[in-house]
Amino acid sequence: MSLNCVFCKKPVFGTTGVTVPGEGPAHQHCYQAHSALARTFQSLDISKLSDDELLDLQDMLLAEVNDRRRRNEGSDNEIELF
Repeated sequence: MSLNCVFCKKPVFGTTGVTVPGEGPAHQHCYQAHSALARTFQSLDISKLSDDELLDLQDMLLAEVNDRRRRNEGSDNEIELF
């Protein structure tokens, strides 16, 4: 049974490989390159979100930023969504 890298599809041998949780075996350099280019934040892969989900996430982030800014300024106003 050969174990192929989930990124480059070439066989992974010996100590040059790592196991990527949820993905499978990979070369260390392939995994590092993938990690550097991946659009993830705390295990959330934003490239896998649909357009609608991405827009919902954007709205939630903007609401959270506005709420934190409001709390830091000491304002008692309600949450500003946009």
